[in-house]
Amino acid sequence: MKVSYNWLKEFVDIDVNPYDLAKKLTLSGLEVESVFDAQKACFDSVVGKILSIEKTQNNLYVLSVDVGKRQLSIVTSDSHLTIGDKVGVAIAGTDFKGQVKERKFGSVVSEGFLLSASELGLEESSSNVFVLDSAYEIGIHLKNLDVFKDFIFDISITPNRADCLSILGVAREVSIYYNKPLKIKEFKTIKEDNKFKVTLDKDCLSYIASDIKVNIAQSCFDIRQKLIKSGVRPINNVVDITNYCMLALGQPMHAFDKDKIGSEIVVRNAFKKERIVALNDIEYELEDDLVISDENRPIAIAGIMGGKYSQIDQNTKHIILESAYFVPERIRKTSRKLKLSSESSYRFERGVDPNLNEYATYYAIDLLQQYASANVIGITKNIKKQNPKEIIFNVDEINDFLGSSYDKGRFYQLGFDIKETETNLIAIIPTYRMDIENMEDIAEEVARIDGYDKLPSTNPCVSLFCNPIKSKKDTIRELLTSSGLYEAINYSFVSSMLLSKLNKADNILYLKNPLTKEQDCMRNTLFLGLMENLVFNLNHNIKSIALFEIGKIFDLNSEKDSLGIILHGAKPLNWYTQKTVFDFYDIKGLFEGVFGLFECNIEFKVQELPLFMHPKKSLAIYNNNQYIGFFGEIHPDIYDIFDIKSLKSGILYGEILIDGFDKFRGFHFKPLPKFPVVVRDLNIVVDKNEVSSNIKKTISGFDFVYKVNLIDVYDMVDKKSLNFRIELYSQDKTLTEQDIEKLTKEVLFSLNSRFRATIRGEENGL
Repeated sequence: MKVSYNWLKEFVDIDVNPYDLAKKLTLSGLEVESVFDAQKACFDSVVGKILSIEKTQNNLYVLSVDVGKRQLSIVTSDSHLTIGDKVGVAIAGTDFKGQVKERKFGSVVSEGFLLSASELGLEESSSNVFVLDSAYEIGIHLKNLDVFKDFIFDISITPNRADCLSILGVAREVSIYYNKPLKIKEFKTIKEDNKFKVTLDKDCLSYIASDIKVNIAQSCFDIRQKLIKSGVRPINNVVDITNYCMLALGQPMHAFDKDKIGSEIVVRNAFKKERIVALNDIEYELEDDLVISDENRPIAIAGIMGGKYSQIDQNTKHIILESAYFVPERIRKTSRKLKLSSESSYRFERGVDPNLNEYATYYAIDLLQQYASANVIGITKNIKKQNPKEIIFNVDEINDFLGSSYDKGRFYQLGFDIKETETNLIAIIPTYRMDIENMEDIAEEVARIDGYDKLPSTNPCVSLFCNPIKSKKDTIRELLTSSGLYEAINYSFVSSMLLSKLNKADNILYLKNPLTKEQDCMRNTLFLGLMENLVFNLNHNIKSIALFEIGKIFDLNSEKDSLGIILHGAKPLNWYTQKTVFDFYDIKGLFEGVFGLFECNIEFKVQELPLFMHPKKSLAIYNNNQYIGFFGEIHPDIYDIFDIKSLKSGILYGEILIDGFDKFRGFHFKPLPKFPVVVRDLNIVVDKNEVSSNIKKTISGFDFVYKVNLIDVYDMVDKKSLNFRIELYSQDKTLTEQDIEKLTKEVLFSLNSRFRATIRGEENGL
């Protein structure tokens, strides 16, 4: 919410440096995201008066503008200007975000340009020139005008502090910080006559309808500049005053053209498939939504937006001014259902002071009488005042809770009325402070206003129990991060449409009430999130990507812990290796490192895998003959799904279920060899479909075999040659040639029997 410092000072008399105030607001829970200095944005611009307007053939206007010492010829496209308007002028040769230069439009030279509100930094975008107050002196610098000697705070209001969604709300906070009184206008009560009939629904607790005759015109400059600084576009004096009251007090209001509606107002639930065209020119279909209607049709969506049919226009002479209180849940439900939000709904759904609407009505009527020649015909009031809450608390309990040493006098300075009993204090909570509900809230309030940084620092007294055994997930994390990978954390909600493109669309757990269409089901693989992480990094020119995620995956019947790893691009550079890219064996090695942490029996097999994996460059993973996952290269056909153009190397991905890894691998100690280790190479030829790990396991099962490593593979037409390096060792003696030859024959016989292995050439052997 944007708050003008000048407007704030109309409610509380303070003389504080704006940046110090911004810091105090932030430390007290109202985060000031930015402070805009309106004076600096004026640069060297001056006030000019339009003397004449001449339209050209190109829908441009040549203006003669008096800037005091001389008259300028200025070209503009704004057709809303009139002779006599005073405007901000950036003159050629002066500074306005750089030196202003003359510009030629056909045969006409523009000696500067006129300023819009957006060019002055007062709003995000505007196409029209910002018309100034007619009382301003011609030629004076804009930065010397009081209206531009202002600072605009952009404050992020948390959902629980709906009372601060107004200038008055922020002023209340400031008055408490600096112990300054609020400046609140007082008005005479207007006696109701109930000539205009109003019928209420149970979810509309208060409703005031004021019957007023008005004259429609442009708002005065003071109201227009305050609205613009607050991010609201001025329309006309009546509509602007309703918006002004909402921004000033926090009470949303609406005005109906009385000549366009019937003789009564009914607050009711919408009928099935009832329709209304709102002020945004969009037609909405309603059902059980709270609406404001006359005898014939809905004229507004309650608390959200008025109807096009009953809007105020230049011909309006007679209005019904609405000031109401609606149950927040009803407004929130309709706003989300219709996907329609407004400044009014933003306040109503968070909670408006239920006792404010009568004061707001008098405030608005006073402004209408000043600026719209208003004549009040009658007023109908349906008001249900709410009593303030009373919270009993004990000062000592709050001090124990905070670790503070406040005396009871400090609690009289929180903006609450305080009553005393013999042992306790009773806080009378104003109806606008809906966030204060118990003693803990009182404690938070006093600490917040004083500053959390002023609470004494104390060491907590706790008992610590250390568990030396790391969890399974933490152990895997430590291994992978030490291997150079980064951990990713993604949402469990994903798009079912995208998920179905990657794999078979069965066994998907859909959400009954998804936040968005892109998050309508639970993930059944970690691939989607990690792939989006990879694409994000590629788009930011990251050349080396190595990520992992440990998280839940879901199907119709269960949820499981899963580990996903994704690799792409160049390996991290170092001084002792050449530049290489991640390949199949890198991701295989990472998973083997994980398997090495646990007691498991891992096998790699060729079988059908998820559709996004390359069928020729991927393997399935089994643990104790149970399928637990897969790894390999991603199929290039899915690159288009993620809008990936061309890659110099493939994307590697693997995913395993880690629920079955319950027992860490134990340490096994062996004594160093007392006798010499004998090294021999075994070069055998087997069918291409034989798995080398099975052969390695068979060799390792023989006595005297100390280590076995595959050191070379050579592909032939329908066979492959495998060269194993075998280390032989006995704890009891030095192995003789006879021992080695006997072992060789046993190994070869076993390999031939199980894998039809043969020696490659008679010159090779053990």
